[in-house]
Amino acid sequence: MADKSWQLQRRTLLRGAGVSLALPFMNAMAVGSEQRAINALPKRAAFIFFPNGVSLPKQNDPQHEDWFWFPKGEGKDYEFRTSQASLNPYRDNISVISGLSHPANRNSGDAHVNPTGFLTSKDIVKGKTTFNSISIDQVISDYHIAQTQLASMPLSTIGGVGNLSRTYTLSFDKNGKGIPAWSDLKAIYERMYIASSPAAKARLKEKTHLLNDIYRDARDLKRNLGKEDQTTLDEYLAAIAELEKKVANDKLWADRGAQSAPPEINLDIEFTDVENYIRTMYDLMYLAFKSDITRVATYQLASEGGTAPTNNLSKRIGMVKDLHQLSHSAAKSDVGFKDWGLWDQFVARQLAYFVKRLKDTNEGDGSLLDRCLIFQGAATSRVHDNTNFPLILAGGKKMGHKAGQFVTYDEDKNNLSNLFVRIANSMDVPIETFGDSTGVSMNELFV
Repeated sequence: MADKSWQLQRRTLLRGAGVSLALPFMNAMAVGSEQRAINALPKRAAFIFFPNGVSLPKQNDPQHEDWFWFPKGEGKDYEFRTSQASLNPYRDNISVISGLSHPANRNSGDAHVNPTGFLTSKDIVKGKTTFNSISIDQVISDYHIAQTQLASMPLSTIGGVGNLSRTYTLSFDKNGKGIPAWSDLKAIYERMYIASSPAAKARLKEKTHLLNDIYRDARDLKRNLGKEDQTTLDEYLAAIAELEKKVANDKLWADRGAQSAPPEINLDIEFTDVENYIRTMYDLMYLAFKSDITRVATYQLASEGGTAPTNNLSKRIGMVKDLHQLSHSAAKSDVGFKDWGLWDQFVARQLAYFVKRLKDTNEGDGSLLDRCLIFQGAATSRVHDNTNFPLILAGGKKMGHKAGQFVTYDEDKNNLSNLFVRIANSMDVPIETFGDSTGVSMNELFV
């Protein structure tokens, strides 16, 4: 870490006309000692869900070699197949997990109900269960409450709550009530940047750039920073500008120089613009983690079942079948599992995009990815099969995650909730039990 000649408070904000922008970690925030500053860097957790399981053709099926979701090999010697190939550059930062699920959900009577209990492990029976239990993301956020601007970011492509039979949120409070998920990109942006004044809110409504007013403050701050911190600040502001360039479809930068004013923004992307929408969600999560706006985020890419508003996402990216049809018809044709695997491939590309953004961002003695643990998975494996969830754990090397392996568990001896306990522990939450956890240590995955 470079020497610093000036001190900066960890929670310093850039301000202007009702807008507040939290800053990422910089050397000038290392008050006292470098190691103390590194030890104080925040840890983050992201929980990501996709519906309907994954392509898992049987071993004697010609489609097995390329389109079986789980990787080849075992332990440290593993390699992703075609559907997950975009994750291969990051395999040393990823653990793939098989053999875990929620035993209580295996007799739900409707596999499409299972996402409701994905982060809670509670048994959800369609038409009978009244309340869920608390989700693991909320256990973590409750522990870190008041340390960040947003306690958590509950996100989904649909937004709202849905119901216990078809949930549109992954997050549930201590009373088991669904926490409405956020889906409107403009509203998420406003929450992050605290448009507290009527004038600032009016500008956001008119799609003008909220951050124009903080650039003078940024220039004043930059004059006092060392070269490395100046670069960090520039990269952070550029990341915000890059988000805006991506979502502003009708405007370009008039002047790309350092003193140019950012363009007006357009955060009115609809989820039907599938890849752009998902990646913008990941960009917002990235910026929130980078500047410690929140330490916990969830994102439900799509909802379960054939009637969900997101069921046609696959068609929106050029596929013939909707998500429900992809999973239910896979075994009925010679290319059914390949078709399903192409959707798996799309989901993997989006995760790779998020992982790369975090990995490419330096922070303290490592990368942002090293202090961000990403859990991604589905609540079924094959069609209506409530066992052997397809799970990925990425990042978190500075949080005790022994990344870079393919780990298979015995489902008769282990529950997914045991992993949730260790994820919470990696976030410094001192719990020993959660849901239906059984006390299994999960030392294969964590130091």
